[in-house]
Amino acid sequence: MKSGAISYNIDRGATLDQDALVGVLRSGRLGAAWPDVTEPEPLPDHHLLWAKPNCFITPHIAGRHQGEAKTLVRHFLKNLEHFIRGEPLLDRVMQGRRFPASHQ
Repeated sequence: MKSGAISYNIDRGATLDQDALVGVLRSGRLGAAWPDVTEPEPLPDHHLLWAKPNCFITPHIAGRHQGEAKTLVRHFLKNLEHFIRGEPLLDRVMQGRRFPASHQ
């Protein structure tokens, strides 16, 4: 792979060695990574990929299916009802945390 290349993973989380990904992102050999799937999923809060500024973890949204827009609107409306009632949201995606430099 060319130095500075960008990695996209929309397959299965286990097809990508995430510990190795941390290393190549740290070294600068890989320009950036966009994993849409991880192993395990969701990726644990303490995983080092969350701390990499050139790693952009997306919430498993790469796939498409017939009727997806209607499904997403229904899901949003259910979450809106939960929000209005002060209840926990369904399928909440947590924002990654930044770690101290000693973890990078």
